[in-house]
Amino acid sequence: MMRWLTMAADRLALGMYQLSGALVVFMMLCVVADVAARALFAATDGGLDLTFQGGIELVRFSLLFAMLFAFPHAVDKGQIVVDLFTQQMDERRLRFFTGAYTLCFGFLGGAFCWRFFEAARGASLNGELTQDLLLPMANIYFVAALALAMLAVRGLLGGLNLLLGPAPRPDAAQEARP
Repeated sequence: MMRWLTMAADRLALGMYQLSGALVVFMMLCVVADVAARALFAATDGGLDLTFQGGIELVRFSLLFAMLFAFPHAVDKGQIVVDLFTQQMDERRLRFFTGAYTLCFGFLGGAFCWRFFEAARGASLNGELTQDLLLPMANIYFVAALALAMLAVRGLLGGLNLLLGPAPRPDAAQEARP
């Protein structure tokens, strides 16, 4: 069951990661279109107005979701490890620290998820809208909470798999050590 859940979470996280890449491209196209429209407006002394309102919000929310959708896939792909402290550690201890670190990311994602769900509930009750596009903020917060829930799931599963999973088999180089 744990293996199936991990595989399902991995696939969903990969899909979110790919969507994150598409959002980065969309964000870039929005910036280029906005700059080109403003340049055309300036070049024609206002005769040709193709500018659009809300470009900054589109870029801002695209960046937010691009980051949040990339986190679940990247949470177990490697952490910054200071070799000075870990170079003398055996594989089992290093695996423990990596698992605990990944598990902490799961808890952090869960805390952020809970906070965004609370913000979505509050924005829904208040009818809060974005400034330019007049989009409901509750929907934005809710999607952010779902992305962070996925981060929590992947962090918890990855950390538990490292902490409780089978010990890695030593490779030939480790077996040859005196």
